[in-house]
Amino acid sequence: MVGSADDMTGSTGDNGAGLPDEVSKLREKRLVDGSAWDDFCEALRTAGGIVARQAPEGNHGDLVEGFRYLTRIVQMVSGRSIERRTPGRSPQPIRLIPPPRYGGHAVQSPNQDHIVVPVDPRYRYRVTGRTGNVYTHLSAWSPPIPKNAGAFEVDTQAEAMLETFNPNRAHTPHSFVLSELSPDNDHIDFVLSVDDPGDGEVWFPMTPQTRELMGRVVYEDRNTQSPPWLAIVCLDAHKQPLVPEPDDMAERLAIAGQMMVGIVSDYGRWTEDLRSRPNQLQLTPEVYESIGGSPDDRHFEFGYWQLESGKALVVEFDEPACQHWNFQLCNHWMENLAGYANGRGFIDNQYAQVDTNGKVRIVVADSSDDLDVDNLVSPCGHDHGVMGLRFVQPVTPPLVSVSLVPLESLDNESR
Repeated sequence: MVGSADDMTGSTGDNGAGLPDEVSKLREKRLVDGSAWDDFCEALRTAGGIVARQAPEGNHGDLVEGFRYLTRIVQMVSGRSIERRTPGRSPQPIRLIPPPRYGGHAVQSPNQDHIVVPVDPRYRYRVTGRTGNVYTHLSAWSPPIPKNAGAFEVDTQAEAMLETFNPNRAHTPHSFVLSELSPDNDHIDFVLSVDDPGDGEVWFPMTPQTRELMGRVVYEDRNTQSPPWLAIVCLDAHKQPLVPEPDDMAERLAIAGQMMVGIVSDYGRWTEDLRSRPNQLQLTPEVYESIGGSPDDRHFEFGYWQLESGKALVVEFDEPACQHWNFQLCNHWMENLAGYANGRGFIDNQYAQVDTNGKVRIVVADSSDDLDVDNLVSPCGHDHGVMGLRFVQPVTPPLVSVSLVPLESLDNESR
């Protein structure tokens, strides 16, 4: 069908090549007559309504942060959908994206840089470079986007249409630790493609739905470790205009609008589920995987923290052998309270104190309470939100306990 989101075989990439002329003409018509833009504006209105609906009742601070969060999402989806430009025939460096000084949605780690490279699964790409001496995990971001996105009307049905058109619901079917792609744990040279390139090439598979090569670069110490240096080049000649064609722009607007609605809806419903069981940490693998999480290299527990007057939140576990771990606090919208530049709102294995029995005790309490405790994590003026505890490549995931305790029971001498 041209006039609905029923065709779910995957997005064709940047310029719609290979699609029926009818689809291309409908997209162009909807861009020229303004209906593609109207759909995007209606998606923004819908996303704002979701934020207003999901803000805790009576808390104006959460509502303020919610609308600020939405504007940040608009900026992010614009970069990934409107401004996206896939690599061409000349090699280009793959740039690392550090966490923002403040914010960062979806419990984004302050210890990680990210790699987000738009790709078109119709073509083959070669990635070359050096691994560096930091842990890097790569995956193929593959959302199920209708082939005819942008050719049909969405209007006020953006939220209802998420069941069949949600660019945020991406799986990462193929993922690797970067060193696994290097024969000498130093030099990198692999082909990113849907089909096996053969001829002894190192192959990183894509699917026909892959839109981005994504990566997590996890640091133990940013001051001493060297990140990877990578470059990417397209191996196939293809036309890529500097300015999108009208039909392409209609598709980009449609994907951006639905991605925006999908993000606020998916993460909002996840938060509400966690909020129904406050002050617990647990695995939520179905949700985590559905939004593109790659659990093959990490054990990641989530929860909703809620401080009470005169009490602190205590998280305890036996420190496992692992590549890295960190604990972080977020606001209600899963935006980090951690500012990696000032070290507040999170703690990791580099700085945490571990007792003689190998146990870690993390204390969440306002620093103005003048507590004499190790591993104090400041809530940065908040008393509720989402929290995350991640272990990267743990040998055995630990048992984690979470409890609310009176502040007076917390000095180090009482341990």
